[in-house]
Amino acid sequence: MTIEYVYFFSGSMIESNALASKLSSHNIKFIIKDEQNSANLAGFGVPNYLFSHKVFVNKNDLEKAKLICR
Repeated sequence: MTIEYVYFFSGSMIESNALASKLSSHNIKFIIKDEQNSANLAGFGVPNYLFSHKVFVNKNDLEKAKLICR
């Protein structure tokens, strides 16, 4: 069975980690994509560090995540 993730949030590392903590406490599966780190590994930088982390949540948990993060 494949889990499909959808885009949910974009922000700084601190904001993304705070959101991840909330999602974890409600057993919502998520992925954090660190574009800053990915860019550094590829050999170039990210111009905007404020929105360098993207949070994706399980498609089935999207509505639950929206209610939690109001």
